[in-house]
Amino acid sequence: MPASETSPALSAAASPGAADNAPLSLPAALDLTTADPLHAALLNALSQDLALQVDASFVERAGTACLQVLVAAARTAAGRGGSLTLVNPAAPLRDAAADLGLLGVLGMEAG
Repeated sequence: MPASETSPALSAAASPGAADNAPLSLPAALDLTTADPLHAALLNALSQDLALQVDASFVERAGTACLQVLVAAARTAAGRGGSLTLVNPAAPLRDAAADLGLLGVLGMEAG
């Protein structure tokens, strides 16, 4: 796989040169190896934008470690007066969040 300029855990959905507040996208696999890069990328993004929107439509697998990172980022944003919104969360992400009782915490209430 070729190296990328963006974190493998979170990438800009927009093309280069797009607005700084372009939506970010989660990768297909949110597993243990993704947790640290995801954490770093979300903290970086939150340092630039407290109303962070993250496209979660590409997620095919979601593990507990990455869900913990997403919860921590959402709480960090809220603690700073902002928000983290998961846009179009894919079914595997919803299912994993539901299994852990995190739908409400992550703004994905059952419906």
